[in-house]
Amino acid sequence: MENASKALIIAGSILVAILLISVAVLIMNSTGDTQRTVEDTAKSTAARSFNAQFTPYEGKNQSAAQVRSLITAVNASNGADSTHKVTIAYAKKNGNDVALASAADLLNTDLYTVSLTYNSTTGYINKVTITGPKS
Repeated sequence: MENASKALIIAGSILVAILLISVAVLIMNSTGDTQRTVEDTAKSTAARSFNAQFTPYEGKNQSAAQVRSLITAVNASNGADSTHKVTIAYAKKNGNDVALASAADLLNTDLYTVSLTYNSTTGYINKVTITGPKS
């Protein structure tokens, strides 16, 4: 009888130890999920903050001065941030993208359309397309 009661005590101790280990693993997993959520939120906030400097210029009927300001913002961003480069394309009326020679090519009397292209993986803007002038 004495051996049987010791065996039951040992078995109970093992079950309690397994239960404690299971609870610890559960806590670790939930902490890991929370950390991933925090990291994802931080990345999303960083992308929104980066994009916010360009999104006010998006849309139709943008003046040449607004487009020049956008080009200046893109160049400043590219100089300051080496990880997220933004390219500028100028789409003429025929739809072909060509490199914009300079902001001086924009006529003050014309209106332009600015569209933004986002990186599908990171959410950062990676291309600004200037279409125009509006006819």
